[in-house]
Amino acid sequence: MNLDTSASHRFVFAAIALAALAACGTVNKPVDKPADKPPAAAAPAAAPAPAAGSLVFAVPQPGGATAQGGQYQAFAYSEKPGDAKLDQVAVANGVARVTGSLWAQKGSSWGGIGFMSSPGAPGKTADLSAQRSLHIQLASSTARQLRLRVIGPDAATRDAGCYPVALVPVSPDLRELTIPLAGFAPEGYCEARGKSIASTAPTVAAIEVSDPTLSGTQRAVDFQVGRIELRP
Repeated sequence: MNLDTSASHRFVFAAIALAALAACGTVNKPVDKPADKPPAAAAPAAAPAPAAGSLVFAVPQPGGATAQGGQYQAFAYSEKPGDAKLDQVAVANGVARVTGSLWAQKGSSWGGIGFMSSPGAPGKTADLSAQRSLHIQLASSTARQLRLRVIGPDAATRDAGCYPVALVPVSPDLRELTIPLAGFAPEGYCEARGKSIASTAPTVAAIEVSDPTLSGTQRAVDFQVGRIELRP
């Protein structure tokens, strides 16, 4: 698994630290209507019943909640205000579609568009220590890979971007990807501040998907996130 170890991708996590994010990005509430053009992928087939020991972490529903009683949020973040813009997050058939744009016109060296799901009400965490793999439905019509992050409850680690990440390849067609949890690791710039997946898994506060590719030219961001499940 290739990991994004660039120090340029630090950011504040919107769903958990909204006040900090307000200084460097924007947050939009979900809407109950689809985006102007249809999603790139058709609605996924009904998922099979979870296997014994599996945990369905999140399935997005309209209005900002998941079918499991958690919450989700889409957000934009950048070093310089204005270099990342979130358009909207639209949910249909258990899939969230996040759109926006990235452009380092103000000189940002890092930025992106993200989507974060939590396992319950604010402050609730999920114990994933018995799980071995993450199964997530993803698609993007504008990126070849997306970054996943498993986030714990420590505010300082969240704010530094030092919870473990993994980069995953994606295609325009919505499909389920399987990522071993052992493939997650903190980004290289974190050094001693970085949290391993072993230390994070017992108290997971959120799972995040983001498109962190920022360049000197304007680019559209359009990705989809569906069912998130953990399996032993």
